[in-house]
Amino acid sequence: MPHYYFHVREGSELSKDTEGQDLPNVEAARKEAISASREMLGEKLLHGGSLNHRTIEIADETGHVVDVVSSNDVLYQAGKFRTYADDVTQSAPVIQPRNTPSR
Repeated sequence: MPHYYFHVREGSELSKDTEGQDLPNVEAARKEAISASREMLGEKLLHGGSLNHRTIEIADETGHVVDVVSSNDVLYQAGKFRTYADDVTQSAPVIQPRNTPSR
């Protein structure tokens, strides 16, 4: 199974992933990078900081960058905010207002 590394770049700083992860293909690696980016964006929203200057560079075992996921890739699709099938807010119960008699 191929081994991929997820290097995080913020501006000119690069934090290299030294462990990596075994994944079946580049598409699975991209999904993992998107998931990691979503988590990091959530942390930025909670604690403050710029949302749009981070990328995750996906490198293969040889160190060749096979794909790059930016914060904009995670936040937007075709100029609109993205939605995700695994968005937990979509599965939250909907509270219906109670019918109360008017006074």
